[in-house]
Amino acid sequence: MITKDRVVTILKLALPLTVGLASSFIMVFVDLAMVGVLGTAALAAIGLAGFSYTLILAFVIGVAPAVQGVVSRREGEESEEPKCLPLNAGLLLVLMIGVPLTLFCYLLTPSYFALISSDPLVTSEGVPYLRALFLSLVAVGVGEAFRGHWAGMSKTKVYMLNILFMNSLNILFNYMFIFGNFGAPALGTLGAGVASTMSVFIGALAYFIVTFVHFRTEGFLSIKPARELVVRIFNVGLPESIREALFSLGYVVFYWLVGKIGTLELAATNVLIRVALVMSLFPLALGMASATLVSGALGKGDVAAANEWGWDSGKVGIVWITLLGLPLFLFPEWFLSLFLTDPAAVAVAIVPLQITGALTGVTSLIFIFAYTLVSLGDGKRVLIVSFTTQWMFFLPAVWVIGPYLNYGLLEIWLVQTVYALIATVLMTMLWCDGRWKEIKL
Repeated sequence: MITKDRVVTILKLALPLTVGLASSFIMVFVDLAMVGVLGTAALAAIGLAGFSYTLILAFVIGVAPAVQGVVSRREGEESEEPKCLPLNAGLLLVLMIGVPLTLFCYLLTPSYFALISSDPLVTSEGVPYLRALFLSLVAVGVGEAFRGHWAGMSKTKVYMLNILFMNSLNILFNYMFIFGNFGAPALGTLGAGVASTMSVFIGALAYFIVTFVHFRTEGFLSIKPARELVVRIFNVGLPESIREALFSLGYVVFYWLVGKIGTLELAATNVLIRVALVMSLFPLALGMASATLVSGALGKGDVAAANEWGWDSGKVGIVWITLLGLPLFLFPEWFLSLFLTDPAAVAVAIVPLQITGALTGVTSLIFIFAYTLVSLGDGKRVLIVSFTTQWMFFLPAVWVIGPYLNYGLLEIWLVQTVYALIATVLMTMLWCDGRWKEIKL
């Protein structure tokens, strides 16, 4: 039976993470609103560029759960090793992967954009913006390594405060460089990319300063991590990077398939997916909290406690997120009307939104158990479940139900619901079989 104290412990870790994740999500809409003033070509350009950037980011963000898992495991073991060795290994990996990836992507951006956009105006707006974003790859990876370190140390407020700081800077820099305020040049869409990159680099610098102040005697940047540790961090994080890339690419295919049914359905789907993304922020934060608590318990050799922390995080997710989803179930038209002006689009999205609201608590287990398992070194099996359910069931089924049989959005959303439930069951089974208990970090 889960106790109040255990709920409080989980929430103390998860709530700052939720605020940080939500802040980053909101910034996407702020960027869209500010660039939208420049016209539809600029808006289309940053939309295409933003998604392309997200795909590439997948290659560096896997470092976060890897560093977090090792740090929290060492904390549980009360290891006498310098606390920053896993962080140093993560930072080294980010440099090894991020620097050549940045150069490669920067040089290929013009050719790539010409392939994904047939409008020369969109291309001319998108290329400099995307190039500016690619220059921030290393800084983003560095930030992810620090996030993993501080979350592993159970200090999630550091991540929250740094994200809020960066996003505040991003708003200021957008105002300066998009429109040419405070004496800055008016760079348009390029200014939005410059603003994002500058804010990320300053945020990374803030992480360096804070970490140096608190951990300068714990080997931060002063002790070279052993090759075995670097390889371990890489092996833990790689499956998650691949999974993120394939998952994002899968939803591009999903949008493409829905677009073949009709523009109305595509508009409604866009809103439904964005709502689902918002609802996934808290369970993702719970997964991060669970990873710290489970890894710490395993470090102490208390396997039973580790198992219990995972289940307790899942229980918190089911209850709290079901309550958050209840308004979506009860008042779907009101929520949809905030984003959709076409009554026909609202009408086709009502039942799918109600389904999302009703089941979002149960399906939150996907995010909670997946992140926990990845941080414990069980990412390969998480990758297998994610790939097979999305690419071998969900996307083929959407094609059959949608473009082939010409059914509507409700039927497609039922397929999406079945996909989510199957993935939930399989991810929970991975947790139940307990193989993660034997993995050494």
